[in-house]
Parts: sequence; structure tokens; C-alpha cells
Amino acid sequence: MPTFEIEERVARLEGRIDEHSKFFESISVKLTLMDDKGDRDREELEKRIDRNREELEKKIDTARRDLEQKMERLDRKMDTNFRWIVGIQITTWITVLLAILFK
Repeated sequence: MPTFEIEERVARLEGRIDEHSKFFESISVKLTLMDDKGDRDREELEKRIDRNREELEKKIDTARRDLEQKMERLDRKMDTNFRWIVGIQITTWITVLLAILFK
């Protein structure tokens, strides 16, 4: 009888070990799947970041070009206004000098 009892216990332990083994195997598979999913998600996130970076660089380049064009127009406008102011001042000085000389 004691042999039968030992065999029964050993069989029960072997069954439990098999269950534990299957359980850890399933955990290992799930961890591998999660790792693969994490890799795919990371790659997708990197692609999205790259796309956003490219779009942002395009917008910055466009804004830079627009700003440069506006600055060039402002420079031309300032040059034109400066010329008008200097021309008016010279004309005024000449008029004042002529008025003083022919008075």
C-alpha cells in the first residue's frame, strides 16, 4: 500500500509540474507577443514622429521664406521712404537758401 500511495503522489506531482510547465510556457508566449507588439508600436511611433518632423520642417521653411520676402519688401519700402524724405529736405533747404539770397 505505501508504494501505491507514493506512486499516486508522484503522479499528482508530475501532473502539477506539467500544468506549471504549460502555464510558464503560455506566459513566455504572451511575453514574446507583447514584445513583438511593442516593437511594432515603437516602429510606428518613430514613423509618425519622422512624418511630423518633416511636416514641421516644411512649415518652418515656408514661414522663413515668407518672413524673408516680407523683410525684403519692408527694406525696399524703407529705402523709398528715405529717398522721399531726403529729397523733400534738400528741396526745402534749397528753397530756404534761395529765399534768403533773393530777399
